[in-house]
Amino acid sequence: MKSVVAQRPQASEEPEEPEASDRPRKTGRKPGLVRILRDATRLPGSSGRGRRLDIQGLRALCMIQVLGFHAWRIGSPIGVDAFIMISAYLMTGAFVRRAEAGRTPWFVERWLHTFKRLMPPLVVTVLITVAASLLILPRNRWIEVLVQGAASVTYWQNWRLAAVSADYFADNHAVSSPLQHLWSMSMQGQVFLLWPVLMAICAGIASRAGLPVRRVVAVAFAALAAVSLAWLMTSAPADGSVYFDTRARIWEFALGSAVAAAAPALRPRSAWIRWLVSWLGLGTLLLFCLVSIGTYPGPMAAVPMAAVAAILLCGTEPKLGTVSRLLSWRPLVALGDRSYAVYLLHWPLFVLYLTATHRRGFDVRTGAVLILVALVAAAAMTRCVDRPAQVFPRSGRRLRVQAAMVTVSLVAGGLPLGVAGVAIAYQRQMEISQQVRVGVDPEHPGALAVLNGQASDWTKDPVPGPLAVTSEWASLSSIKCADDVTARIDSENSSCRRLPSAADGALRVVAAGDSHVAQNTIPTLRLLHESRDWDITVYLKGACSFGPPEYSKDRCREHNEAVLEQIEKNPPDVVVLQTTETSDDSSVELLRPGIRRLVEQLTDQGITVIGFRDNPRSDQSLYECANAVGPRTLVGGCLFPQAGAMAVEDPAKSLEEIPLFHQIDASDMLCPDGVCGTIIGDVFVYMDDNHVSATYSRTMAPELASRVERVMGIEE
Repeated sequence: MKSVVAQRPQASEEPEEPEASDRPRKTGRKPGLVRILRDATRLPGSSGRGRRLDIQGLRALCMIQVLGFHAWRIGSPIGVDAFIMISAYLMTGAFVRRAEAGRTPWFVERWLHTFKRLMPPLVVTVLITVAASLLILPRNRWIEVLVQGAASVTYWQNWRLAAVSADYFADNHAVSSPLQHLWSMSMQGQVFLLWPVLMAICAGIASRAGLPVRRVVAVAFAALAAVSLAWLMTSAPADGSVYFDTRARIWEFALGSAVAAAAPALRPRSAWIRWLVSWLGLGTLLLFCLVSIGTYPGPMAAVPMAAVAAILLCGTEPKLGTVSRLLSWRPLVALGDRSYAVYLLHWPLFVLYLTATHRRGFDVRTGAVLILVALVAAAAMTRCVDRPAQVFPRSGRRLRVQAAMVTVSLVAGGLPLGVAGVAIAYQRQMEISQQVRVGVDPEHPGALAVLNGQASDWTKDPVPGPLAVTSEWASLSSIKCADDVTARIDSENSSCRRLPSAADGALRVVAAGDSHVAQNTIPTLRLLHESRDWDITVYLKGACSFGPPEYSKDRCREHNEAVLEQIEKNPPDVVVLQTTETSDDSSVELLRPGIRRLVEQLTDQGITVIGFRDNPRSDQSLYECANAVGPRTLVGGCLFPQAGAMAVEDPAKSLEEIPLFHQIDASDMLCPDGVCGTIIGDVFVYMDDNHVSATYSRTMAPELASRVERVMGIEE
């Protein structure tokens, strides 16, 4: 989450003395464009004769906010935004001053200088965290931890988290990834690769056009900020993934860079105005640190960023009564100097502690103790890893040494993770091979045990195994729909798949909905295709209930419009959908939005509609809970009453008055005799907190297929 890392103790705003390699050479030739661009990409390091201590204190204040928010959810999550502002301001300001003075190191030097400082502490943190995770976390999380570890050391962790849609603001941090916080490091690493090139282009344009480099940089980055912010407000997905999206954050870097370039014009000349503006900035920042305001990332982030900019622009000599004096307080500066290590270490400590102790959150005392432990560990990390990486090498062939440090860091981080990944992948493949099909292994009957009244003897390990559970997503087939349909529907987080019939005039079935529709119906539909040769088409979109577009969420409306258009264009005989939706924290079970209207719309066209009732949900991982020792009964693992997870009566019963509508309720196989279990017939019922495992769904398929045939009046 921080830019803390990237801009270590920085040089003062005064121009630094150039190194020998940076001094401009006198030549009789006018430099060409290639040389202009090469020289322009030379950026400063962090060496200098002094520092603005207030900036380190500002970093400390932001770090305190991060700790408070992660431990007790205090205030707004502005730590990312504030650190980004500081990082962009200092990096761009240093570049502009050096460009104006004719001293600019080549961008390759800047890349090596930056990453040789950032990577050693990052790699150490990742390796320690992964090792601890393999000891503490349940085995079903091992693969994801290894993937995220590799993503972290190679700076694409934010995109990994966006892909899995991790909830950074989950109430239960025990189910979070211990490496989740490193998304910000990956995002900033991507920016640190891009920014020197962008500034080089600006410097080249300024040189060619005879314009001040400050003006070109300010205008260019202001324009980039406007474009990025427009994308965030109009095109960004309305789900948790946008939080980790570099495109949703780039405007913050660009705005900080534009402010730095325009600093001389923006900085008030009057001392008392600077004093007033800086205090207003600090007050605003503290307000956001203490009070939850706005949604992030979003335009509201501009307010705390403006507050940080005010402090940076109006910083004065640390005289009594100034913000600079307050922020230069030695304990704050000391924390600011260690903020990188604190940020790296605190989140894994939080998550692993909660997982090991089976807690959902911290009280004040526990949180304070863990923060103290993080501070002590960070001090050791700073002294032993971080600070040596900053200053080494002091002289000699620096580029070669820096390149070697970056290479060694990558190998040191990647090799152990790769070896562990290969070993775990082998174990996972063995577990996948043990996943059974119905009727093959009588020792794992799953739902068939309910139907036969067969108690489990608990002598066999339930399936699927913990490493194989990630393969439990149900899939229809690899056959895509027609090209014109695929072009509109088969996109990110959505798909259209078919099981075509070999016979003309076969019954045509369309299933549509979200991942629950997939998990609860696809095995049944596959069985009906095999036994009846039905023509099956499935339209799916994650987290999108199938219903009238006007009842749909913004990101689901277009998908539902496209599905209904295809149904109207070529009406099927049967539409399969899910009618109800359960809650993860209560017995509230309601009809899905607009479902009555949708059913009436379809049945009015002569289409038979078969609805499926939703399965129970939980606010904890039911798969992990299932690993507890169960009784020697039919239902095992964690037990909970059906009445506490579902409505007493199926809410979709009210829809059965509609002609051509039929409701299928599988709750008797999920919660036999009113008791829901997480292991039934030696099969794990769930793969996470709300999805039925594909293996258990396959064991329900024969009975559900029979129920579908009965409601449709099909006789054997």
